[in-house]
Formats: sequence, C-alpha cells, structure tokens
Amino acid sequence: MKLRSLSSRIALVFALLFAAGQAGVLLLVDTASLRIARERSAEELRTGERVLRRLLDQNRQSVLQTVDVLARDFAFRKAVATGDSPTIGSALANHGSRIHADVAMLAFPDGRLIDGGLHGPGTVRNFPEPDLLLAAESLGRASAIVPVGDRLYQLVVVPVLAPDPIAWVAMGVSADRSFLAGLQALTSLDVSFMRSTGHGWQVLASTRPLVEAGDSLGRLPAEAQAAAGPLRLAGYDTFVTTLPQEGAAPLTVALQLPADHGMAQFERLKSILGLVMAVSIVATVLGSVVMARRITQPLAALSAFSERVRDGDYSGRMQLERSDEIGALSKNFDHMLEGIAAREAEILRLAYLDTLTELPNRTMFNSRLAQELADSRKDDAPLSVLIMDLDRFKLINNTLGHGAGNKVLQAVAARLREVVRESDTVCRLGGDEFAILLVRADAKRALAVGRMIQTVLEEPIMLDGQSVDVGSSIGIAQSPIHGEAAGLLMRRADIAMYAAKREKSGVAVYEERMESYGAGQLSLLSDLRRAIADGQLSLHYQPKVDLRTSQVVGAEALVRWFHPERGQIPPSDFILFAEQTGAIREVTRWVAGEAVRQCGAWLADGLACGVSINASSRDLLDRELPQVVADLLRRHAMDPALLTIEVTESALMEDPNRAQETVKALKGLGVRLSIDDYGTGYSSLAYIQRLQCDELKVDRAFVTHAVENSRDSAIIKSTIELGHALGLSVVAEGVETAEGMQVLQSLGCDMAQGYWISRALPQAEFRRWMDSSEWNSGRRRPDLLRVV
Repeated sequence: MKLRSLSSRIALVFALLFAAGQAGVLLLVDTASLRIARERSAEELRTGERVLRRLLDQNRQSVLQTVDVLARDFAFRKAVATGDSPTIGSALANHGSRIHADVAMLAFPDGRLIDGGLHGPGTVRNFPEPDLLLAAESLGRASAIVPVGDRLYQLVVVPVLAPDPIAWVAMGVSADRSFLAGLQALTSLDVSFMRSTGHGWQVLASTRPLVEAGDSLGRLPAEAQAAAGPLRLAGYDTFVTTLPQEGAAPLTVALQLPADHGMAQFERLKSILGLVMAVSIVATVLGSVVMARRITQPLAALSAFSERVRDGDYSGRMQLERSDEIGALSKNFDHMLEGIAAREAEILRLAYLDTLTELPNRTMFNSRLAQELADSRKDDAPLSVLIMDLDRFKLINNTLGHGAGNKVLQAVAARLREVVRESDTVCRLGGDEFAILLVRADAKRALAVGRMIQTVLEEPIMLDGQSVDVGSSIGIAQSPIHGEAAGLLMRRADIAMYAAKREKSGVAVYEERMESYGAGQLSLLSDLRRAIADGQLSLHYQPKVDLRTSQVVGAEALVRWFHPERGQIPPSDFILFAEQTGAIREVTRWVAGEAVRQCGAWLADGLACGVSINASSRDLLDRELPQVVADLLRRHAMDPALLTIEVTESALMEDPNRAQETVKALKGLGVRLSIDDYGTGYSSLAYIQRLQCDELKVDRAFVTHAVENSRDSAIIKSTIELGHALGLSVVAEGVETAEGMQVLQSLGCDMAQGYWISRALPQAEFRRWMDSSEWNSGRRRPDLLRVV
C-alpha cells in the first residue's frame, strides 16, 4: 500500500488520531486523578473548616448562655456592686463548673480582677484582652480566642449592668491537647492556631507537635490568609483561614492533610488503561485500512458532482448504484438538491419580509438605511430614523390573547403605510416595535410625522366588535446631527423612544442628556441591589388617624434610600425604575420583612399599631409573595389583621386573573387589602368587591384641593358613600391643613394621613411621636390587637 494513495493516508491518519486520542485520554486520566485527589483534599479541608467554625460557635453559645444568666442574676449583680469578693468567686466557680469552663473571671473598671478559681492560671492579675471589655460594652457581649498566661482560651465576655456596666464577667474553655484532639477527631485534620509576629507565624496550639508545626507553618507567606484554595507545604495540603473576633485581633487557623492522601487508588487504574490502549491502537490500524478502501471508491464521483453543484447547476443527479449508506447518501443528495432549488427563491423573499405584517423586517431596514445614509452623504441631505413602541400592548396580549395582539400589529402596520411617502420605509423590528426611515427629512419633519402617527393611532382598533385603544411612544434621531452610522442612529432613536415613554411625551427627539440618564439608571440598578444587601435602605412611618376617635390606628411604611455617594435618593427616582427592571421584588420583600418585624416588636412592647406596605404590579404577579408574607407573620408572631397591603388600581388590572389569585391568597392569611390612589385608575367597584377589599385610599390629588374645589369634594364624598355601601373603610391621604381635616370629617371619611398630622418619621422618631403625640392618648394598651 503506497503512502501516496488516499486509502493509505486515511488508514494512517485514523491510526495516528486514535493513538493521539488514547494518549490524550491517558494524560487526562492522570491529570484528572491528580486533580480529583487535590479537589477531594480541598473539599475535606473546607468541610473541616466548617466543622471547626460550628464547634467553636457551639462552645461560644454554651459559655455565653451561662455567662449571660450569671450577669443578669440579681444576687450576683448585688455582690458585684458591693465588692463581695467571696460571693463573686463562689458564683464564678459554680457557674463555670456547670459548663466545664477552664477559666472564670470578673473584671472591674478600675482594673481589679477576681479569678473564679477554676483550672485556669490563678496568677493572672490583669484582664488579658482589654479590648474585649470595650467590645462587650458596645455590643452587649463579646467573644474571642486569646492567650491567657501560657495557654489559649476561648473567652466569652458579658457586661454586668446596673444599668450601666459596673464589671465584666468572662468565662472560657482551654484550647489544650484534649480540646485539639476533639477537633482532630471531628475533622480528621491537623488543626493549628497561630498568629503573625510581623516576621512570620507563631503557633499557639496544634494537634501536631509544636516544634514540627512551627517549623512548617512558620514559613507561611503573609498572603496565605487570602488564598482561595489549599497550599502544598512540607508534604501537607494546608488551608489557612481567619476567624473574626469581637474585641480582639482575628485568629488564624491552619488545617492540614497529608499531600499523598487518596492517590494510591488511581495507580492501578492507569496501568489497566495503558494495556487497553495498546490493544485498541492495533485493532484501529487494521480496521481503518479496510474502511479506507471502501470510502475512496465513490469519492471521485461525489467530487465531480459537487463541483457542478458549487457552480449552481442543480440539474444533474448522482449515478451511484449502491445499497449501503453511500448509496442512501447519493439518493438523499438528489432530494436535497431539489429542495434547495425550491427553497432558494422563498428564502430570498422571506429574508427581508415580516410575514405577520407584510412589512420589511430588520434586515431589510438595516440594508436600506445603510444605502440611504451613503446617498445622503453624497447629496448632503438630512435623513431621520423613527423608532416606535406600542403602549399597553402587553395588556392586550394578556387580556385578549396573542391572536388579538397579532391583529393589532397588522392594523398598526396598515395605518403606518398611510402616513409615510412611497420613498420612505416602514418596517417591523420585532414584537410591538416598528421603525420608519424618512429620506430627505430633518428632525422638524420627522417630529410632524411622529405627531401624525400618534393621531392615526388614537382612532380605536375594532377587534370582533370590541374597541381597543393603542398608544405609542416614538423616538427620533437625525443624520448627520445625531450620527452618520446606521447602528448609532438606531441606538439613539431607541434612547429617545424610551425617554418619550418615561416622560409620557409621546414623541421625543434625541438629546445628549438622554444618554447620561440611561447610564445613570443602569448604575442605579446595581447600586440598588447592593443597597438592599448593605443596609442602605430604611423605613419611615407616617401615622394614620381614625377621624371618629382622633387616635392613631396605624402607619404606612415608606422606603427611603440614603446612597453613600449620591445622598438621599427620592423614591420617585428608583421605585419606578425598580418596577421596570424587576428589582422591585427584592425591594418589596425587604420592606415587608422590616415592616412586619417592626410591627411585631411594637406589639411585643404593648403597642398595637398596624402597618401598611405598598405592592406593585410585579409583586401581584409573584406567586411566592403570599408564602413570604405568611413566613414573616409566623416568624415575628404578628396578628395578620395588623398588616395592610396597598395596591393601585392599575396594578390590579395589568393581569387581573393572576393578581386576583395573589390577592385571594393574601386575604386567606387574614391580611387586609387597601386600594391605593383610588379614583386615578380604571378598575370597577364590582371587581374590587370580588377581591374582598377592606379599604379605599382617596388619592391626594383630590384631597389637596378639597377645601377650595367643590368638584374634588364631591368626588371624595361619592367615593366615601360608595365605599361604605360596600362595607369598606375609606382613608384620605395628603391631608395638609386643619380645614382639609374638617372637610373630611364632615364628609364621613374614616381615616386620614398627611403632613398636618405628621410627616413620615424614622422608627425611633415615630415611637417617640407615638408616646408624646396628642393623637395617641390612651393607645398603649396590650389588649388592643385590631386595626379599626
């Protein structure tokens, strides 16, 4: 077999490829074995770290409970206050022996130290870690692993209050050999506690001999504390971690495992694989020679035929008469050519057409835009691009179905064709988004066309006898003022369209300021997610007063954001953006958790003050929200009737069926439901009644001018009468004057809130206001558990 023949080269290539593949497999097995062993070692070290932390935390909790009980004991506090050293020492010894503590001490502010006489060194005359006392005074308790004398102890410190700190109780357990042996038994690892000396590491305690551990760990680099995985050190896989401590320097712990742990089981596997690979290579060489000869024979015919197809000649057919796969391939090749010839014309047509609206698609639009831009540069003529997005199209799809949505798109496409000239181009970019190319048109004419489009779209679209209103938002970019590249013009027209949607202006021409707004909003989204995690959000509470009793019956929880760089960010700047991006879900869950926790704390303190929180349309589409609320109510032992969830009419109507499911689930928990901003939406009282609402909130737009505007007063009155007829409470928000309060009382309104009563206050200020306000006389009654 000549090496120049195709069959010999196929056989040789297959043999070499198989040999290379098998060698690669062997190398991968070897590499994977080493990696698996290292990963297993790393996982054991990380598991050991978690066990170590859990054990240390359990020890700390055990000691903390005893120390906390002792520090609160009246007799012990009296003995500390009077300096009764025998009683103090006896109490320290008794409580310490119950938990097998090795050291028990009482430290006075003047530096005196009383030793409980346990197993710890009695020669200590000064408290070993003064910073622990400061941390305990600041935090109410503190714990750390620190050296006391020549031994290492896990200490817990709690202040003795009367009511200010008069002394500090400290107890701890020794990190001796038995303690370390217990850690080793639980983790199956060598454990060493150490600290940095500035020139290296000093081992304080270890399951290994101190000299041996000090020789290996003393050479650890300082950056080992931040290593993402274990280090190979003196025959050991070493994982270094730092334990944070309250009132003491962080403690460094080294967990170690022999480096050859778990490698022996892979050696035999590699030997067997080597033998199997050698036999497989020989068999592959023989088989590839046979198969190569069968493949090369029809290749010449296939090659000649493919040359004709390459030149666009689809008329010929293959002439291979074989019953095997190559014969089937020949027949399928003929059928493929017939299909290609039939589809090629259809593909060329559909490549530039939107089949639903019969408008050009994005590809055709981009092609025409590029051509017109080139022509406009030659003629120095203006050119404008309009991007249009339909308003409320999602509502149409969700309410009437996608079939109705398709008919709306077809109707819109037909109306757009009527507005533009034959030289202009209208296309559907996708979804409910359209683009219009106006040749030889500046921004002024483009703005006029945009207004014409809005006018023709104001005419309702009839769908099976039902009238549907469709609005639009249009953005305009002009060349060359706003750019001469197709992509740049499209992007800037899109930015202007979103500005028009945001500002509700209908049509907007691109301006440079719109760029900064978009960048700022993107930054704001990531900042908002960090704000929730970093505790930058807070709740302010605005009181709600019962107009019949002139007493506070609840408060509305309003979220506030203090940005570390931008300062106070108004809710109007981030709530709407959070709703559009989906971040409102995290915000609402945080608000619900904080409001329920605070209400539960008030209730435990004898203050039965209900709390209201706001929910958006996205929240009502969240099927997990009822369970989240149920968990919060159970966790904070709060009466569900004290929680009111406020939703707007528009939020209820965006997806009525799904919103109704969520609301009914919340009502099943016993939570109250309030319709916020009532009168500004488009829901019906019948729908509200089906949802079993409890409360209507009259929008501040009517309340603010109720005194001087009789129409607003009439609207409020009718809302109150209708609400009462349906068994609902009515709340007026935005009360800013005494006269407005009197009007609401005369109209029979149930509750009110607003600046005239109080602005929204932080929790601490709200509590002080509740204790001192004339609106709250006689409210501190633990038996009052329901909101009026």
